[in-house]
Amino acid sequence: MSYFRRKKVIPNSENATNLKYAKPLGVLLPFNNPKGIFKLGYTNEEQVYSNLKNLLLTAKGERYMLPTFGTDIRTLLFENISTEEEFFDSLKNEIRSSITEWMPYLVVSRLDAGLADEQEDERDHSIKISLVVQIVDTGIYLPIQIFIDETGNLNITEALNNG
Repeated sequence: MSYFRRKKVIPNSENATNLKYAKPLGVLLPFNNPKGIFKLGYTNEEQVYSNLKNLLLTAKGERYMLPTFGTDIRTLLFENISTEEEFFDSLKNEIRSSITEWMPYLVVSRLDAGLADEQEDERDHSIKISLVVQIVDTGIYLPIQIFIDETGNLNITEALNNG
């Protein structure tokens, strides 16, 4: 059986004989489940999205014993950079290198960064990053939108289309 699974199968009386396919792939973010236990990921899409969100929201040096895990996105926001193009190139390189190092099962298919349109985000000085990753050796693509506001807060969501 392949490591990657697409269908979510939860054990019940009808598929009780298929329990081996009902094993979760991992724990999802955020950890605040009202039922009191961690939310579990049963599909590749939801687990990769959660893992990628964890990587992007973690600052380098934040994880104990893993000083290079995460990104320096927030640090880049306050660096002295001479041009807008240089800033967006640095931002894209930081995201691409972190994904390459920590999530080698992903290929970055598309990565665009720029200022957010006023229609997309009502705050001034927001940055919009469009990211599409592919799970290696599968046809699974995961489009993601990242918004960074003027205070450095990151908002990461799954995009509605692969655009």
